[in-house]
Amino acid sequence: RVNVSFAALTMNADLGFSPAVYGLGAGLFFIGYLFFQIPSNLILERVGARRLLATIMVIWGVLSSATALVSSAAEFYVIRLLLGAAESGLYPGAMLYLTYWFGERERAMAVGWFALSVPVAGLLGSPLSGWILDVSADWGLLAGWQWLFILEGMPSVLVALLVLTLLTDRPEQAAWLSAAEKRHLADITAPAPTPTAVAGHHDVRDWYAILILSVSYCFFAGALVGSLYWIPKALEALAPGVAPTLIGWLVGLPYLLFAFGTLYWGHRSDRTGRRRGHVLAAFLLASGGLLLLALADRLSVGVVAVCLILLGGGAGFSTFWGLATSALAHRDRAVGIAVVNVLGSLGSFATIYLGGVAVQATTGYLVTFAGMAAAGVCGALAVTRLRAA
Repeated sequence: RVNVSFAALTMNADLGFSPAVYGLGAGLFFIGYLFFQIPSNLILERVGARRLLATIMVIWGVLSSATALVSSAAEFYVIRLLLGAAESGLYPGAMLYLTYWFGERERAMAVGWFALSVPVAGLLGSPLSGWILDVSADWGLLAGWQWLFILEGMPSVLVALLVLTLLTDRPEQAAWLSAAEKRHLADITAPAPTPTAVAGHHDVRDWYAILILSVSYCFFAGALVGSLYWIPKALEALAPGVAPTLIGWLVGLPYLLFAFGTLYWGHRSDRTGRRRGHVLAAFLLASGGLLLLALADRLSVGVVAVCLILLGGGAGFSTFWGLATSALAHRDRAVGIAVVNVLGSLGSFATIYLGGVAVQATTGYLVTFAGMAAAGVCGALAVTRLRAA
């Protein structure tokens, strides 16, 4: 998703994009993402994860590669909107899918293992993106940033074939499980009855939880996801003339900390059951890294800041979704997860776009990352309003 942040190292100059134009285009992804999340999650329950997720991957891969064809700001805006719409059902759909297979006690850890896709993509994709920009300059016909979109978009189409082959929609359809194993999974994932559910009354606390989680995730996703679209440019500004390959490694290696935070903090959250406190600590750590990056005056300080951002971000993502799926009643979970993710999309759009406006107005990154740090703190404060968990 964020290969556009590396493409921007050369694409912006080639196409004459200002920071504000790039920020708006990059951020419009989340507007397209926003409008189709709830319909996608409802469709998931009707048609099954296997077909829906595979379809999403094919469309997404084609559109991502097609970004290589843009030649104007308007085309960039359109392709980013379509790309967001195509991806909208993937993450909330995967979160819902995990609830079919894992009980509440193991769910944060399961989310953590799934979230490893993010650090693996960052660890491998960031250096790869920088390397493609460097070496493809001599390939002719297309610019390096165009090769970047093509080479990193098409593998999604190929992996979609594996989804169709290997996934089953529900545990009861899995040929590799015994009858006893299927019964066990049905037992641990069954919704727990509540007095309000039995009486047929709506529990207003569920909607309160959705509201608090949505506000918190809006600020946190805005801070973390928004920063990922500007970190390569910020590091380049701290060391003008540095090769894209080096920037790729400086961004990619800290994703190991993202992976550590995701697994360790998610496991600790499951083991202690104190999910709210774990989310709060992770959000504040990421916010501290964002503030440090805002104040960085040399590349080494910027790299330390990126390490803190990704460590806190990984810990925050795994524990937040463990908290969210535990706090929401089963009957509201599909829509609730999507609503929370919708607000996260709004936050991401706002920080990416406003970050570009701030960079253009101030010719620096202080205001951009300081604003993201403040958003992260607001997300942490919102979590404290959730009932104890």
